Amino acid sequence: MASLRRAFVASALSAALSVLAAPVQAQQLRPAVDAWRKVHEREILDEAFALMAIPNVASDTANIRRNVEFLTAAFAKRGVAMRSLRAPTGGSPALFGELKAPGATRTIVMYAHYDGQPVAGGGWNGDPFTPELRRYQNSVATDAVAMPAKGDTIDPAVRIRARSASDDKGPIIAMLAALDALKAAKKAPTVNVKFFLEGEEEAGSEHLGDLLNAHKAVLAADAWLFFDGPIHVSGAPQLVLGVRGVMGVDVTFYGPNRAMHSGHYGNWAPNPGVAVAHFIASVRDMDGRIKIAGFYEDVPPISDGDRALGKALSATDDSLRTSLGLSRTEANNAALGERIMLPALNIRGIRTGEVGGGAANAVPTSASVSIDFRLVPDQQPARICELVTRHLLSLGYTVATDPNAAARSTDRAHLAYLGCGGGYTSVSVASTLPSVRAVKTLMGRAYGREPFVMPMLGGSLPLFHFVEQLGATVITVPTVNADNSQHAPNENLRIGNLWDGIGVMAELMAGLGPLWPGGATPVMK
Repeated sequence: MASLRRAFVASALSAALSVLAAPVQAQQLRPAVDAWRKVHEREILDEAFALMAIPNVASDTANIRRNVEFLTAAFAKRGVAMRSLRAPTGGSPALFGELKAPGATRTIVMYAHYDGQPVAGGGWNGDPFTPELRRYQNSVATDAVAMPAKGDTIDPAVRIRARSASDDKGPIIAMLAALDALKAAKKAPTVNVKFFLEGEEEAGSEHLGDLLNAHKAVLAADAWLFFDGPIHVSGAPQLVLGVRGVMGVDVTFYGPNRAMHSGHYGNWAPNPGVAVAHFIASVRDMDGRIKIAGFYEDVPPISDGDRALGKALSATDDSLRTSLGLSRTEANNAALGERIMLPALNIRGIRTGEVGGGAANAVPTSASVSIDFRLVPDQQPARICELVTRHLLSLGYTVATDPNAAARSTDRAHLAYLGCGGGYTSVSVASTLPSVRAVKTLMGRAYGREPFVMPMLGGSLPLFHFVEQLGATVITVPTVNADNSQHAPNENLRIGNLWDGIGVMAELMAGLGPLWPGGATPVMK
């Protein structure tokens, strides 16, 4: 077995060297990157495991420091001097470094975040910070897989199970490996490349706006490439041009100031559970149409081009419905790709009284509903809060913003508490931008097929900070598998997606200059 392994290593190394020694044209870069990677898979996985083993909740300052030290050393090994950027208001540091390309007239920033979601609540098959290689079936971890020997390859369907494997340490490992692969292929970036690794994205990016504003000069660029989020659910690559905004709303309705026996008072004392049900019915219909007066005044119509892109993205809707056990979806099975280009009102929780064995025959004292709004360009969170306030007033309620107001009220049945989360706005860029076209072309080279172009990502990211503070053009290039269980137990990263990420990032660094000429950004001294 050892002799066979040595023979395989020698053969793989010979093949890699033959590819790397040949002149590498733009269209041939991915084969060269893959040839290098096949000889170095064990080293890439070792570095990934070492990074993913470090806990990374933003509030854990000691371990955030360990992440910073690890990443600073890892980039320094590739010739990129990273330094910490901090907001004057506090928070975790961002890491920043740059590679200058002589003669380049364009500058990009490659973004990822090194912090992750908390892991409280259980559900993990093992320690979240002890990475493992596992096979998965129907998104469930099955057999453990051994690390490949040095020089060996691993089945790309195997996955790394660890917190932040996909969101977002996997893409950082891909950046590092892409730099190694370019060096081995004797290819240099054709654009100035800056690296920005955020340290509190999963904590809400509370200090990000202040951080960007404080460091505008060093963060100037022609485009920001975000390596966050999953590829298309079908497994196809996708290029994302925008994200919906988001804001949260909590509304509480009140009944008597103590629970009342439903037999004696059930059709006399106002029931807040009924009030919350009527409120929900008044703000949203069964097909997702938002019924709040004036809500759609700020919503631009979907362009014909974006509508066509949305329909193309929905080729897998039927199989997705089947996998979810749904015989139908809202709006007469409307295309998912279109639906995520529209605003949405989601009921994320309702609370009043008890159910099942805990239920009591009593009129409850209060009922609450928690809502998240997903917003499209031009919609502002503050205006949404104002519209909800007006809607409650139109229903005859006195609106309170103090959660303790009910304790002082003499008319609880006509009182509604409203709490609006800060939220953030939607961001999008045009598919016709030269930068977008260039990125799309290079993604096609790396994957061997054109990516889907997604005008709007269904989820939300705080991209507005980059637009408001820096005037940035933000393009999202997802690389991780869609079924990665991000934010959930047993988060994972499919190895094949990691390899694709390396190929995509290498193509972008090496190929953007010729495909995206011009620009006013000078070569940095």
